[in-house]
Amino acid sequence: MVQLWEGLINILRDALFFFHNSIVSDYGIAIILLTVAVRLVILPLTIKQTKSMYEMQKLQPKIKELQEKHKGNKEKLQQEMMKFYAENKVNPFGGCLPLILQLPIIIALYRMLLGTKAIIKATSFFGLLVLGTSPSTALAAGILTFVPYLVLIALMAITTYLPQRMMSTDPQQQKMGLIMVPLMVFIAWRLPAGVLVYWVTTNVWTIAQQYVTLRLVKPAEVS
Repeated sequence: MVQLWEGLINILRDALFFFHNSIVSDYGIAIILLTVAVRLVILPLTIKQTKSMYEMQKLQPKIKELQEKHKGNKEKLQQEMMKFYAENKVNPFGGCLPLILQLPIIIALYRMLLGTKAIIKATSFFGLLVLGTSPSTALAAGILTFVPYLVLIALMAITTYLPQRMMSTDPQQQKMGLIMVPLMVFIAWRLPAGVLVYWVTTNVWTIAQQYVTLRLVKPAEVS
């Protein structure tokens, strides 16, 4: 397990060095290219995730009917829900795998950034960000230093919320997504800027991918 973990970190480091040394001379841009490469690798899974989430949203009214009908009998509700998913050929956990895959990549990137001196002190985006510096550390250095990190956190929060807003038609779920934003900000507060660049780029990719996928899926249903 340790060898697999170290292997993932080394792969990310080698890929980042490749993008930096062969394509761009900015580690921040190299992280964006690394993010795109990762997203391309898992693209089939994320497309399937988007479709699965869309199908689940369409079935929400009927799911609520079942929940209301069998709210006093959890065992019966579970049986009816499994039968309902099977009849509609929907996997309620179909949207989870890409999210699970992203978590170890983010953690490995975090460890890789903090374990590589060349990247810890590297500046990016016209010297506005130090990739190994967290927003909390930047704030301690002064308000002018902190402003670019504040913008990065704001982008992370907005782009984290938008994909869920695009997929959900349930006001309660949209409200829950909005409540999650402060938690995301809390998590981001102590993350290195390089990890936040990866996170924001991933979110922007997700927004674009969901937009394109939904544009293709909805007309196909009408026809």
